[in-house]
Amino acid sequence: MPIVKHDCVIEDVWRPLNGRDLTEICSSESVLLSLEEWHTIGRAAAARFERVGIALAPNEAAESIVEFLPDLDLVALSFPKFNDGRAFSQARLLRERYGFIGEIRATGHIVRDLFLFMQRSGFDAVAVEDTRALTPWLAARQRFSGYYQPALDEEEEDAAEIASPARNEPVVQVARTDDSVAALWAY
Repeated sequence: MPIVKHDCVIEDVWRPLNGRDLTEICSSESVLLSLEEWHTIGRAAAARFERVGIALAPNEAAESIVEFLPDLDLVALSFPKFNDGRAFSQARLLRERYGFIGEIRATGHIVRDLFLFMQRSGFDAVAVEDTRALTPWLAARQRFSGYYQPALDEEEEDAAEIASPARNEPVVQVARTDDSVAALWAY
């Protein structure tokens, strides 16, 4: 299954363990474990393989893997159906609260109209099941230029202004929307 990551299509090199014995797998492979598998063999897997990831189910808390994050290169978060957005919260917690810098991948029933919002939540990769949809997925990131939560970006800009040496200069409000997006918000 191809992966869309940072405006590119890459090959998925991660392989789920799926009950196989660790000795059956080459140590140069990238292994993806379930949380249950991690609790059973996670430290041994981290010592044996160059890259280890966890597939976290929507009902499993992001807090449950915090102590393991330094050993992980990937956290795969699942969207089991369209109206289940728990993975957004998991991604946001992993990036902002727990400082995870590895790949956060979206899997399952994902909609490309939400791609930008996935990225704003912390996702940096998406597993695309339908290879015919790769071009629209690549274009999805550029589709919107405004956000419904502009305050989030303003907080980041405010923090940057405070850190800036030109702090005594007048504050200029920066609008992150263009006119077409603002017109849509008028409803």
